[in-house]
Amino acid sequence: MPELFKEGILNMSTTPLLPSAGALPWGEYFLNRAAVVLTVALILIEISDLLRIFPQLARCISRWKGNLEVEHSVSVARTRNTIALPSILIISMLADRFRLINPTFGALVSPSWHLLMTFGIVMLAIFLRWLFYLCTPLRSTTSEYASTLRHMVFNYLILLSVLMLASALIMMAVKVPPAAVRGVLLAECAIGLLLHLRRASQILSSRYGSLATILYLCALEILPVGILIFGCII
Repeated sequence: MPELFKEGILNMSTTPLLPSAGALPWGEYFLNRAAVVLTVALILIEISDLLRIFPQLARCISRWKGNLEVEHSVSVARTRNTIALPSILIISMLADRFRLINPTFGALVSPSWHLLMTFGIVMLAIFLRWLFYLCTPLRSTTSEYASTLRHMVFNYLILLSVLMLASALIMMAVKVPPAAVRGVLLAECAIGLLLHLRRASQILSSRYGSLATILYLCALEILPVGILIFGCII
């Protein structure tokens, strides 16, 4: 029997196999690198404006009337709107890098275009929210109260993007495992969402009764997020 095993053919490769295209690190894809460069450029352009209005935005954390104060100042509101774009880009990149948004149909999308899909999902949720507002009396463009409710989401997206970016950079610098980073970022998103819903309910209840407040909150704030979450788990 031993003589049967004296000779044989090794069919395995003698050199290490190269990683497949799908296994490339997130930062190796051209679209991701271009998005990082664009976002950094936008941050450098907007950083002075962000620092200037950040105290007003910070008041939106502790006081619901802080949102009204932001909207009341035309210059602050206009600056806030311009800063919203890089903030959405930051959130989208972090969501894609750490798979905060990871729907099952994402497997059908090429990894090189996955960031575009994530950005599209985030923008879809914002668009749905805006569309729902157009179906209510709160679509008014002359009412400061209605304008506050429509645009207050940008206040919390900007604050959330600053928190997420700072915490992600710190955790990556100290070599925190990606799974732990993902958990922290998801917790921050949940806190940001709950804070936004809380302040929206307080603004609504300042003018409407309890039933109307609940109905408006469910239809205008909770439903778009619910659609986003449902779309990401099917």
